[in-house]
Amino acid sequence: MTDNNNPDLESRTGAEAIVETLEQSGVEMLFGYSGGGTGPLVSSMAKHGFPNMNGRTELSGAWMSYGYNRIRGRAASVCLFHCVGVLHTVPVVYAAKLDSTPLVVMDVNLDSSLDFREALQEGHEVYSALKPVSKFIRKVTRADDVPLVVRQAVLSASTGRPGPSVLDFGFQVLHGESTCKIEELTLPEPPGGNPEAISQAAGMIAEAERPVLIVGGGAQLADAGAEVKELAESFGITVCCTSWGGRGMMGDDHPLFAGAIGSFGWVSGNDIAQRSDLWVAIGTTFSQMTTGAWNLDKPEKVIQVDIDPGQLGKIFQPSLGITGDAKIVLRQLLAELRNTMKPAGDWRNGPAAKGIAEVKEKWFAYLDSYSKPEAKPIDQYYLISKVSEVMPDDTIVVGDSGGQAFMLYRSFHYKQTTPMVMGPRYMSMGAGLPAAMGAKLAAPERTVLCFHGDGGFYYDFMELSTLADKKIKVIIIIDNNHCLLANASSFKMLGVETPWADLPFTTDFVALAKALGIDGETVTEPDQIESALKNALAAEGSYLIDVHTDPETRIRRAIRDVIPILSDRQPEQGSHRHFSPPLKGSWPN
Repeated sequence: MTDNNNPDLESRTGAEAIVETLEQSGVEMLFGYSGGGTGPLVSSMAKHGFPNMNGRTELSGAWMSYGYNRIRGRAASVCLFHCVGVLHTVPVVYAAKLDSTPLVVMDVNLDSSLDFREALQEGHEVYSALKPVSKFIRKVTRADDVPLVVRQAVLSASTGRPGPSVLDFGFQVLHGESTCKIEELTLPEPPGGNPEAISQAAGMIAEAERPVLIVGGGAQLADAGAEVKELAESFGITVCCTSWGGRGMMGDDHPLFAGAIGSFGWVSGNDIAQRSDLWVAIGTTFSQMTTGAWNLDKPEKVIQVDIDPGQLGKIFQPSLGITGDAKIVLRQLLAELRNTMKPAGDWRNGPAAKGIAEVKEKWFAYLDSYSKPEAKPIDQYYLISKVSEVMPDDTIVVGDSGGQAFMLYRSFHYKQTTPMVMGPRYMSMGAGLPAAMGAKLAAPERTVLCFHGDGGFYYDFMELSTLADKKIKVIIIIDNNHCLLANASSFKMLGVETPWADLPFTTDFVALAKALGIDGETVTEPDQIESALKNALAAEGSYLIDVHTDPETRIRRAIRDVIPILSDRQPEQGSHRHFSPPLKGSWPN
């Protein structure tokens, strides 16, 4: 092992230098897939006792690291693959870039001596293929560069607007000699806002009659739930969240939480946000789904806070833009407001809480009206309500992409501040189970539940064998409506017939799970749901529940007459607003 007090004259192989630098950079876990030139590095990891786990595919291994790092809030894990295998991870690298997720991907390429010779699995285009979707990428050919480039990759992935770092190592690097000093990496403190801007923002909040905090994925990544709650309670300020990235920032029953906004938000959240005279938007990009294709009624005054200055004014010009970390800026606002604004006092009975209670009561009643305990096939809204009722308060829920995920994040009853594992924009099918596994490894003390669609489960079911082999407990619920719900409903609305949205009735997911070492059961009756969930909680290992659900369930509107996904008031024949230009009159139109 390298003596970091006197490393200058000590030599180690490049593989050893990679492992030691990762350890000194605070990396806790390696995910990956064996292949090609990865052997020396995997061997070095094993000798160092570095925690590691291989997925059943490169894609799954990368999603595991993605889920792990979302919980940790930094690049606390890395991935390792052979050069041709790393191309299977492109969706995860791109998702990390879109979703601002810390991710470090390493591949071992061929020895540079094989360049220009038509070598087997020649990977000289790996760098150029991954460069457009990476935040940071380097081709490494010298072992002595390892300590610098590895720490730079971890630093870049974890700071500013988080994103993916990619390191493309030539095979010779692993066997080469490195004497470069390896130093412990301490991540820098995240930046706060300019004091003058903080003072101006506090003044705008104090003057507003109906201010609303809109918290998004950036606030989740900054772990700013406590600060959001403290600011809201100290001054009686209403809180809304974005409909995916910001979910779980506050418990749904908190008197000052009005709900989620956007196409898949709550009517209560959208109504209150549109009555506001000031939005304080913390870590949100004002995306299509958050704003109903930019159709929410926006107040004249908007304060936008984001760690990425490129987001300020990107879609519209805010009244005030503040560059800074969500947690730090919220602390600054708290301190400034305490000097300039009278505390709310009894905020539970204040005007904000009273106004929220009425609209939330109507929303919950509306949502409950779609939860039909007697329905067969089983109604998804009822299924999610039972899951919310039975699961522990601190359960981390992970939805795969698809209609079931939108219903989950809208309807699951968050009881306390809870991290959001999946990012809000890329939404790739087949990410749910491995991302949930990464989350469980990062937070082993918490219950982790993967709410999967049957379509997406065909992508990643092989990881059931990894769960059994590694004795990791994740509860998997398959919302099995035997179709691709989002596609089926959208195409039907547009009058398009497609057999591709239909999925087979013949697949026995429970038998498949048992063949891979995971116990489970099939649920076809509503009164079987609760006992199945309790069986899952009591099980020693992972447990799969295959719930046969209604293919006719629809995701209900939450903005005045705006249709989810289509994000249009009346879809024109042959148009699809998910892909087409936004509705005329919207903010950026």
